[in-house]
This record gives sequence, structure tokens and C-alpha cells, in this order.
Amino acid sequence: MSPDPLHITSLQNARVKNLVRLRRRRARDEQSLFLIEEPLVIRRALAAGVPFRTVYFCPEQAQAGEAAALLAELREAGSGAWEFVRLSGPVMTKVAYRARPAGLLVVAEQVKQELADLVLPPNPLLVVLAGLEKPGNLGAVLRSADGAGADAVLLSQTGTDLFNPNVLRSSRGTVFSVPTVEAEATAIVEFLNSRRIRCLATTPAADRDYTACDLSGPVAIVLGNEDAGLNETWLARAAEQIRLPLRGKADSLNVAITAAVVLYEAVRQRG
Repeated sequence: MSPDPLHITSLQNARVKNLVRLRRRRARDEQSLFLIEEPLVIRRALAAGVPFRTVYFCPEQAQAGEAAALLAELREAGSGAWEFVRLSGPVMTKVAYRARPAGLLVVAEQVKQELADLVLPPNPLLVVLAGLEKPGNLGAVLRSADGAGADAVLLSQTGTDLFNPNVLRSSRGTVFSVPTVEAEATAIVEFLNSRRIRCLATTPAADRDYTACDLSGPVAIVLGNEDAGLNETWLARAAEQIRLPLRGKADSLNVAITAAVVLYEAVRQRG
């Protein structure tokens, strides 16, 4: 890192204004950039080889603990590879997404995968998310998919994007370790059919419990919108519909919880 990096102290600086804009999906997509803030997520992005563009740091806020150690690692790893910019405390507080900034903020390039990029094992376990709206749920599903060793997560018509700060945070950085692809529903169905991967639709209206279903073969677990669930198109295309039994008064469970339960049943059946 340069001994005298650029030092920004003005809240009206053009870079500062753009960092605030990058909180919004439209700006992220237009610039093909995104923000990474939590030290754990930054470290996992670094380990995954995510292309960093700029590291913004505030020495006063990143002077101890994990953030200080990570800043030292970034300085060593990024010598000549990416830019370092120093921010004053008030500027870092303005651009940070967290209420209590850790003193680090990374701007990275978006890298998106296509269905054709996926390399699957002979007996794949996939998750399909159709119409998911809430970034926290998407991040939580990615975290469960990583924990269960799922081979990919496929997204269709989601109301959020992979690079939303809340997706990164709730995924605990596993967004960088689980192959994830956004595509049209028809393309996803064709992809699954071409590889003879069974679609299992999760819905409270199903007659069969998830534990009674064979999850040991090539399978894609399909989950729908938080409020409306799966639409009729996905339900009709599925090889089978499965449910989680509900013993109380609730008519459904959170989509992230459902994903975790079914994924770990697949792990159990696969030994």
C-alpha cells in the first residue's frame, strides 16, 4: 500500500456520494460493483478470490480486534492489486451500512455465473428459489446451502440481488462459496431436465411429508415467495410436492427454515 493513500474528509466528496449510491441495486448493477463491510464477509470474499477494487479504511475505527488484523492482511495481499483510501470517522460513518462501522469498507467487482458455468457432481443437491423477496431470507438460505454442502443455488424472479448488503451479512459470506446463478424459470427447468434432476416443490398444501420423499438422488429443492409460496407453474412442473408437518396454528414456516430442514434431511438420507 502507498505510504500516503488518498485521505477523504469531506462528506460531499464524489466518491463518498457514490458509495452511498451503491447501497441501491440499480447503482450496483449499472456499475457492476458492490460493497462488502463486515470483517468476516470481507475475509471470505478475499479467500474466494473476489476481485476487489478499493479498500476504504478508517484507522480510528479499525484500530483493534478483527478489523485491525484484517486491514493488515489486506495491505499485504493487496499491494499493487487494489487501491487503499483513508476515510475520516464521520465519512466512514456516513458510507457504512452498519450502525457501528468496523472501519473497513471494500468495493468489489460483481462476478456472475451462468447455468452453463455450473459443474455438478453425478448426484447433485440443488436449491431453487422462485420469487424470493427478502434479502435476509436469501442470505439465510445460502448459509444453509453451504452448511449442507449443496452444489448450487438457482434464483428465479427474486426481488433482491446477491450483492445486497443484507444478503452478504445474513449469508455470513457463504454467498462466495456456494455457486449461485440467476436465470429465467424456463431456463432453470430446461437445465434441470437436461441433467435429469428431479424438482421437489415445497408447499404446505402437499400431501406428503418431506421425510417420506427420496432425497438421495439428483434433486432440486424448490422454494417459493415468502407470502404467496410457489406459483402454479412451478407446482405443475415439479416431480413431487412435499411439506413440513405443522402441529400448531401456523399455516407455514419461514422459507429459510424450510430450506434448512429439507436440506439436512437430504444430508441424512445421503449418509
